[in-house]
Amino acid sequence: MKMRRHRVFLLCTVGLCVISFLHYYKALHYVSLLRELSAPYPNIKSFIMVTGFFWREKASPLSHASPEEGPGLVMQLSDREGWDMGDQRLGVLAQPWERPEEMDSRELDEELKVKPRNQNINPRALYPSYQVQERLDSLNNRGVVVRKNPPMFTLPDPAGPHGDLHKRSYVLRDDTTPYFVRTKAGALCFREGTEMAAPRDGPGREGATVASQRRILEHQEAANPARARPKRGKRLVKCVCRQGWHGPYCGVPTMVHHSNLPTKDRLTPREVPRRVINAINVNHEFDLLHVRFHELAQAVDLFVVCESNFTAYGDGRPLQFLRLLLNGTYNYVRHKILYVFLDHFPEGGRQDGWIADDYLRTFLTRNGMSRVQGARPDDVFIINDADEIPAQEGILFLKLFDGWTEPFAIHMRKSLYGFFWKQLGSLEVISGCTVGMLNTVYDTDGIKLRRREYYTMPGFRRYENNTGHILVQWAIGSPFHFAGWHCSWCFSPEGIHHKLVSAQNGDFPRWGDYEDKRDLGYIRELIRTGGWFDGSVQEYPPSDPKEHMYAPKYLLENYDRYRYMLENLYAKQDKLLEG
Repeated sequence: MKMRRHRVFLLCTVGLCVISFLHYYKALHYVSLLRELSAPYPNIKSFIMVTGFFWREKASPLSHASPEEGPGLVMQLSDREGWDMGDQRLGVLAQPWERPEEMDSRELDEELKVKPRNQNINPRALYPSYQVQERLDSLNNRGVVVRKNPPMFTLPDPAGPHGDLHKRSYVLRDDTTPYFVRTKAGALCFREGTEMAAPRDGPGREGATVASQRRILEHQEAANPARARPKRGKRLVKCVCRQGWHGPYCGVPTMVHHSNLPTKDRLTPREVPRRVINAINVNHEFDLLHVRFHELAQAVDLFVVCESNFTAYGDGRPLQFLRLLLNGTYNYVRHKILYVFLDHFPEGGRQDGWIADDYLRTFLTRNGMSRVQGARPDDVFIINDADEIPAQEGILFLKLFDGWTEPFAIHMRKSLYGFFWKQLGSLEVISGCTVGMLNTVYDTDGIKLRRREYYTMPGFRRYENNTGHILVQWAIGSPFHFAGWHCSWCFSPEGIHHKLVSAQNGDFPRWGDYEDKRDLGYIRELIRTGGWFDGSVQEYPPSDPKEHMYAPKYLLENYDRYRYMLENLYAKQDKLLEG
């Protein structure tokens, strides 16, 4: 009898060990290394099939497959009416961010008329791309810059038709763009990443549509004739990827292909694209806003832009972005912009600048997301600084594919004063997650997303349990494969001066407090040499405008207009003077 009890105890102990191992294996199921190690061994493959039986999941492929062999399109989270997340539904957004008190039209009008702190800098010089002519004269004129500036913009009447612009809601719509095309043989291929060719009968046939004039190049798997045999009456085909695109659907860009994403072999295209929301705070980065809008207009469904009538230091400032928005400067993308107006300065922000810096992103996220209607839990939320510009390809990937984990960071090419001063390495910034994770884990607070580890947040276990997702942080790109650009202090000398006096009172030393650092001649010298305000000069690797990921495409296509960000004009002046 005693021996039988020992056997029962031993069997129970072994059973508990097996169950615990299976549980932890499920958590590690997202780590591709374990699965790659298991691929050559059929016994471990069988074990994976058994674990799939326990959790009622499909066994993940252990090797790369063609579109027909890989997982098909599945029901998306967006097709559900909502997720029950305990005491709330992810489909229901957070309550509107409450302001201390409502302001009537006259009070708002007075706020809009607050004067900037510095009266010596011409505000028109902060927007250098409006200079329709910028040239260096001959040596007799010693490199004088000739500029033509636009007329000053007048502020709108808050009581007029645009007075409630900062209170309007935005309804998200599904993106119906046909990003994928299916071949006659049944292969599903991403249009932008797939080689296209004209049919043999020529493109000039009468009545032929554009779609009929293009076809996907198909080829057999020559390396493995057995796999190339017909299956169920259809040929096995494969999308022919263009350079820079990977995967069976040719929809994985190089920046994702070379990332640390642990689920690369589990990616499947969505039937309905996610909606992407990009949130940013703006001060005077108006040229970089143009770059962002042109780079991301295809991938992003809504830009949430927050502007305040206070600088990060606490001084008053005019609403310059609102002027440009209403006078038609951003008309090409205005239908995708939700304007957020921050009309107060946080208590204690003047003494501790980090309070103000954090509050800007908190207000941006909570006020902006409270006014977005129709957001689904699996839509994508991305928050950036105005000088951080993600590349379109990486954001399109998030929009069109299922299978990636969250939260995600972005590796960006670093540069100073302009894209010509390229810095070593990359800047990796945690930038986004799904709307469901934003609401449940980060409490609809963008600064927590950027600066807090998700596993320190109280809601992350509840989110994992209710969604069945294992949270694994990853980054788009790598230190050698950039997924965006970070252009720090990329302004004209007047713009750098404005940034100095507007900076928050927490990132010490605060160079704007030193009169000699605000001198425009000193700032021009910093741009020329690539030096920093403390007198140091960094080591910069060589850079060339022709190199890959030198700058966003829109800048390069409008080189003359944005020359001050693409070329070191002050070093060029020295060469002309020496010559």
